[in-house]
Amino acid sequence: MPVVAAVAAIIAAVVAATGSIMSARAQSQAAKFQAKVAEQQAERERLAAETEADTFRRRHSRLLGTSRARRAGSNITGEGSPLLVDEQSAAEIELGFRTILSGGTARATRLEQEARLARFKGKAALTAGAFEAGSSLLGGLSKAFGAQTTAAGG
Repeated sequence: MPVVAAVAAIIAAVVAATGSIMSARAQSQAAKFQAKVAEQQAERERLAAETEADTFRRRHSRLLGTSRARRAGSNITGEGSPLLVDEQSAAEIELGFRTILSGGTARATRLEQEARLARFKGKAALTAGAFEAGSSLLGGLSKAFGAQTTAAGG
């Protein structure tokens, strides 16, 4: 009977170790998937910010051009106050453009950090799974050895 108990302990240890490894691999694959999704979202954020910034710049530059054309049609010169207004408007357009790009870059960077963290968690899951599997095997072998020792001594 002690041999049966020892074999059962070893089988249980192997099954537990296999389960730990499979679980760790699944967690690692899920983390890799999450990382890939975050990287794709980061790229989409960058592209969306570039598109939005370009649209902003074009729209406001057209408005500035329209304003200049109206002044020209009214025989108002492009000197003095109108020139200062145009320069200020152009500076604000550029600031808005840069602000939109910066926001997209910040969102993309956050997503890339999430991707790195997910990859780290995946690697940590594999390491933890290996230790858990080793612990299960050692525990099972200890039980099997204990059953054999008890049978030999008893």
